Amino acid sequence: MEIRSGFTEKIVDELVSTIVRACDAFMSGGRDRWSRELVYWWNDDIAECNRDCIHARRYAQRARGRPDEVIRREEFADARRRLRNALKASKRLCWRQLCDEADHDVWGKPYRTVMSRLKAPRTSPPTAPDLVRRAVSTLFPSVNPRLIGAPLVLEEHLIPEVGVEELRWAYRRVRIGAAPGPDGIPNTAIMVAVKACFDIFRRVFMACLREGCFSAR
Repeated sequence: MEIRSGFTEKIVDELVSTIVRACDAFMSGGRDRWSRELVYWWNDDIAECNRDCIHARRYAQRARGRPDEVIRREEFADARRRLRNALKASKRLCWRQLCDEADHDVWGKPYRTVMSRLKAPRTSPPTAPDLVRRAVSTLFPSVNPRLIGAPLVLEEHLIPEVGVEELRWAYRRVRIGAAPGPDGIPNTAIMVAVKACFDIFRRVFMACLREGCFSAR
């Protein structure tokens, strides 16, 4: 892995993107653990158009080199166009319905749809309004915004280097069994990446310190 020089935010983004691509290439996403369910926008009209499209595609493939090849290809193109239009219309309508339903029933289809996409276990909706208000106020406390001034720019020779032992001590404290962060990178992959590219991580941390940058990623 090679990280080019440049703005700190761009360097961090390139480093994290490289680790994510490595995880996607060599680690299983665990998609086989859940059964496949129909999406919320699927309906009988789409199913019928899909069957017609599959049949038309088979006829078009079998008609290669025959006199009716052009006709079969046109029929397949028309069937695929009808399927695409049916999908767009259903998705547009169901999206508007989900948005309207979310304002009235928080635990209804919008909740089930989001949880199914997140592959997370579903819980029964709470029935006590006071319990819901306390849970929301605890999970999402109100914080008064306060402006923070820009940090003082120190001279480069006054900024301490990120030591080797300091970085080793930091990545050894990473818990293997803990859940990954918003980037989805497992902690095991982070430890492997640090061991394989130790100097690159030191350079990235030093660039953040010198520029006073706390990257979003």
